[in-house]
Amino acid sequence: MASPGLFLRPTSLSIPINTMRSRSGSSSDLKIFRSISQDRPGTPRPQTGSVNTESFDFVRSNSGTHASRRSSTLGSWDPIMSRSCSSGGLLSPRPGTMIRDLSPRPSLSRAFSGSALLANSSSAIVLEVEERKQVANLLSFEQIQKMEFYSKFTPTSVSLSHFLDHGATGLRVEESYLFLRREIPVRLANMLMELELLPTELLTEPACKSILTQYSQSFSDVLAFENLTPSEKTYEDFNKLLSVIRHRHQDTVPHMAEALHNLRDAGNLNVNSKDRLNQAIQYFLDRLYMSRISIQMLVSQHKALYCPEESIKSNPGGRLKGTIDPKCDAVDVARNAFENATFLCEQIYMDAPKLNIEWVDLTDGDKDSVDFVYIPSHLYHMFFEVFKNSMRATMEFHENSDAIPEINVRIVKSAQDISIKVCDQGGGISRSVAENIFLYLYTSATRVKLSDADMGGTTSTSTPMHGLGYGLPLSRLYARYFGGDMKVASVDGYGTDTYIYLRALESDARETLPIFNASSSNKIRDTANQVEDWTKDE
Repeated sequence: MASPGLFLRPTSLSIPINTMRSRSGSSSDLKIFRSISQDRPGTPRPQTGSVNTESFDFVRSNSGTHASRRSSTLGSWDPIMSRSCSSGGLLSPRPGTMIRDLSPRPSLSRAFSGSALLANSSSAIVLEVEERKQVANLLSFEQIQKMEFYSKFTPTSVSLSHFLDHGATGLRVEESYLFLRREIPVRLANMLMELELLPTELLTEPACKSILTQYSQSFSDVLAFENLTPSEKTYEDFNKLLSVIRHRHQDTVPHMAEALHNLRDAGNLNVNSKDRLNQAIQYFLDRLYMSRISIQMLVSQHKALYCPEESIKSNPGGRLKGTIDPKCDAVDVARNAFENATFLCEQIYMDAPKLNIEWVDLTDGDKDSVDFVYIPSHLYHMFFEVFKNSMRATMEFHENSDAIPEINVRIVKSAQDISIKVCDQGGGISRSVAENIFLYLYTSATRVKLSDADMGGTTSTSTPMHGLGYGLPLSRLYARYFGGDMKVASVDGYGTDTYIYLRALESDARETLPIFNASSSNKIRDTANQVEDWTKDE
């Protein structure tokens, strides 16, 4: 890999897009390697382009159809390396890309203001990167340069079919190792760059400082494998590191929730869909947690495939391919999630609603189940959180009733989609409240005090049933991670219907990943929309 020093440029260097395009040949001569390449991670960052007026852009990475240059060491990961590009050789940016200056910058204000960016739409846009005040105490100068370097590349968006194919072919651990040692730093660097942009009031919260420290440590740890020669000892050490990383970040969500609750209690945050500071923080949290989900996916898939002791533990029947179930039974997952949610509900209310579930597979009328390629743990998380909400609403709305209404679930599989409808009679929510239900921290329940010890993640029974205000927002992220979505429709005074939409075809289910660029930086500061800042599937 090229030394980061080669990418240093004079202060305020601005390179017009046309100039950059002229430096490389046509796409017919060379095709761009993506971050799966053992030479360079990702693809250079898009910084300008079409304007998007939505606060959150959930789009996925190009599914490029061109054949890419092959490497004998990359195995079945080869198909996801190729990306069609209208201009460029190996190093050329995609259309609308700018090269960011990595020279030291004067400190910029953390205020959420559009003045933090200098833009010139007629030529080129240069992102002004503020001085790394926080990570300077956590990373060495060389590691900060590496963070800058890796953050310039777009994370590789992998489809479920590629994950599944890689697990089914039984290829050597080398291919996965070479991919992860480049891809994980790219995703961590993108995450760290955005963490640095948070307001000082939030960054000084002990829980938030701890999260930044943990991700900086993980980035530093992974860099140690950047140029290590593949060997059995290297694989063993790398697997141990992945276990450490997974455990280190398992409670990122509740700890960040604690930091934000403290910020709100101090009067510095108003959890409302119209508050501009809250919009910026909500935008950032979506991206932080999506990055966390994606890194956990990469780590868990590798560990499940190449760590025998973990494979036996997590896949006793041998049905899973890593963490992916080729025949994930949506009905079975729903029942398991309902059973565990019932356990929590009965602890609080001494009773719980019953489940009425129906399903149909429109692609095969003879089947008595609905199965598709998916990660059971992700589907479980969505069901679990929705059921907890429905149970609580139902029990409180009918606390003086003789009978508790059932929770009805309908699952339908079509040629393109898996559609899930969860209906309760918990009294519904008003329209004024409905616009806030997907906001982090928003909850109608009493706030809970979180433990300082490990809680085992968000689906653990040691995590509170309600009071964090994270259930629906995180569930929607899990749905969107592989191209799905979650919607809520309510009848105030009667009940609420929650809809979960997922991809029925594994080839269509591609990771949705955040990209750090000028647009995302500006949105965190000012929530202004400029260009796409999620990987895109066209």
